[in-house]
Amino acid sequence: MKFNDAGFAIAGVVALMLAACESESVHDPAAYESYEIVSAGTTLYEWGDDADPGWIKVLIEESNLGSEGAEIAEIYFPPGYQGEPHPHELEIIYVLEGELDHIVNGESHILKPGMIGVVRARDRVVHRTNSDTGVRTLIVWPLGKEVAGFSGTGMRETDLRN
Repeated sequence: MKFNDAGFAIAGVVALMLAACESESVHDPAAYESYEIVSAGTTLYEWGDDADPGWIKVLIEESNLGSEGAEIAEIYFPPGYQGEPHPHELEIIYVLEGELDHIVNGESHILKPGMIGVVRARDRVVHRTNSDTGVRTLIVWPLGKEVAGFSGTGMRETDLRN
């Protein structure tokens, strides 16, 4: 089977997720009794202008995974977005559309569709839109513990499970 660059990138993300899931997280055997882990999203967090808000659509988290561990979200950074420096235990960013200026420890890396950026615990990262149309990404937090921090940040919050 031939993989293009995106195929290798996705395979790498899956490998990192599986390795992280083998860590010390506690698994709930009841979650595996039947296949019920299907998600169109659990929560939508929005910030900024109502005309073109930035948003985080949480796809996988503890509440629908059935155990602690990996979290996955789709994030849209609108045109002109400039984040603040922040850390993550481990974050894997896959660009779907647009260009993201992925600034790690002060060093800029332009990520284009099909490219991956990684943030480790010792890193400080800034996300900045480098496209007139914004940037859409798939974010994987293999160690979890990120989604809980979104509540209480002032973002508009919508439950997608209803």
